[in-house]
Amino acid sequence: MGNKDIEFPLMGSDDFARRKRWSRALWLLLGIIFIAIAFVGLALQGDLKFLGVRNEGKYNERIQFTNSDIVESQKAVVAADDGRCSEIGISILKMGGHAVDATVATALCLGVVNPMSSGIGGGGFMVVLSSSTSDAQAFDLRETAPAAASQNMYDNNAKTKSEGALSMGVPGEIAGLHVAWLKYGRLPWKTLVEPAIKFAKQGFEVFPYLGSAIANNAEKIKTDPGLRQIYAPKGKLLKAGDICYNVELGNSLEAVAEQGHKAFYNGKVGEKLVEDVRKAGGILTMEDLRNYRVDVTDAVAVNVMGYRILGMPASFKLELLGFLWCVF
Repeated sequence: MGNKDIEFPLMGSDDFARRKRWSRALWLLLGIIFIAIAFVGLALQGDLKFLGVRNEGKYNERIQFTNSDIVESQKAVVAADDGRCSEIGISILKMGGHAVDATVATALCLGVVNPMSSGIGGGGFMVVLSSSTSDAQAFDLRETAPAAASQNMYDNNAKTKSEGALSMGVPGEIAGLHVAWLKYGRLPWKTLVEPAIKFAKQGFEVFPYLGSAIANNAEKIKTDPGLRQIYAPKGKLLKAGDICYNVELGNSLEAVAEQGHKAFYNGKVGEKLVEDVRKAGGILTMEDLRNYRVDVTDAVAVNVMGYRILGMPASFKLELLGFLWCVF
């Protein structure tokens, strides 16, 4: 498959034809951008003695919030859609990590415990604000279209636009997280991946959010050997409260922890991914993975009612304008 070094090319901004998968990208946006914006400037101040996590044991329950549930800190706050992953982000900050370090660890954790929302097979956005310079950078780590994609590839079956291997783009999460870490990270890359590996290989409790997704996709899981092995072991669907193991994902993350992004984009993990996707009818190739680039640009900044609102440039402007319209 070749040994082309892609570490520095990943920093480029080549103009690739991108097919946006908005729903998945925006979900990951909530998981990554909100984390980054929430504490990116604050975490740089050094001593993180006061960091709080509330509602322990209530990570995924429907609860009524009161003032006592509000987390306040003079240093940093991590907000993810699973409290266990928020705690991992906090632990990274307490170790002296940058906000981007915490974002990497939190995002990878979410890919394990909430795989229906994000994961290393997807992509997203990240906005990073520097507390020292007030500069804001936008990292576009969305999926791109495989080279073999065409405008009429879904003509025979419109359903394949959103379901199945043919709907899959070239994943950008690992590349984007790694590029951001290269620029801002303080802790070793391996340290950031290890919590997600632990959850995947040693097991984690299925919370209601994942349990509901498993129930809603019961037939798909039962008919897919890979999904069935993870979410319906011994032929029985997992439910909230059960323990889930994803050993294969853990093995892939171990390779990424040891070898960095190359394991995914120019190594065994990528080769296995391509093999599985093509067997399922997809068009992804190793060349697609090697050619993936993360776009790093200045973030869009808008002043509204005395607040500076940051967002993604270009195609994301419409979403930002929509938000501003709602504000007014």
